[in-house]
Amino acid sequence: MYKKSVCTIVSALLGMASSVSAGVIDIAEYSSFIHAAEFGSTSIQHTEIGSSYDDYTGVGLGVVFTNSLDADNYGYVSWEVSNFTGAALNDVWFYGFLDAQIDESTTSFFNETGDASSLVLGGGSGDTLADSWEIDEPGFLFGDIFTNLLNGGLDNSNGLLGMEDDVSLALGFDVGTLLSSESILARFDISKTDNGGLYHYDPASSFGFYFSGSVQVLPDVTKVPEPSTIFLMGMGALLLGRKRCLFP
Repeated sequence: MYKKSVCTIVSALLGMASSVSAGVIDIAEYSSFIHAAEFGSTSIQHTEIGSSYDDYTGVGLGVVFTNSLDADNYGYVSWEVSNFTGAALNDVWFYGFLDAQIDESTTSFFNETGDASSLVLGGGSGDTLADSWEIDEPGFLFGDIFTNLLNGGLDNSNGLLGMEDDVSLALGFDVGTLLSSESILARFDISKTDNGGLYHYDPASSFGFYFSGSVQVLPDVTKVPEPSTIFLMGMGALLLGRKRCLFP
C-alpha cells in the first residue's frame, strides 16, 4: 500500500512537472496596426485572433490575413495589406501586437515577465527589421502599450523589467511611403528558440517563447512589364535605331 502511494505521488509530481515544462501558450489577442499621415492621429487596427476587428477595409486597404500557427500556437501569422486608396500613404508605420499567457489555466495570467536583450533592431525603412518595440502590461490595470499603438509610437522600453504581471509585446516597423497599389507584407513569428525577437517567459517554470517580425514593401506587379514585353520593347528600339541609321 505504501509503495503504491509513493508511486502515485511521484507520478503525479512528474506529471505536474512535465505539464509546467511543456508550457501552454494561450493567445488573448494578435493584432496589427497601421499609422499613416493620411489616416489622422489614430492608428487603424486589424484583428483576427482573440477577437474580430477590421479598420483596414474601411479606409481603402485590402487585407489578406494568414494564420500558420500550429496547435501549440507556434509558427507565424502574416498580413498582406494593399494600398487601394488611389494615392500614396506617407509616414507609414506598421505594428504587430501579441497579448499571450503561459499556462494560464494553472498559474493565472500575471506570473510572467519579458526581456528585450535578444532583440535585433533595424535602421529605418531600408530593411525588414523592427525599428521600435515595447513590453508592458496590456492596459487593464496599468501599462501604456495599447495607447502607444493607437498613437503610433512605441516607447522602446520594458515596463515589466524586474516585475511579473500580464505580459504583452509589440514591434513597430518604419515603412516610409506606400505608393498606390503597393503592398505591405508583414510576418510575425512565435518560436521556442531565439529568433532575434522579444522574449516572454515564466520565471517559475523557466518556460518562454520569442516573438519576432519582419515587414517589407511589395511593388505593384501590374506596373512591372512581363519579360516578353521587355524583349519586344528592346527589339523595337533596336529596329528604330537601325532604321534611322539607314535613312537619316
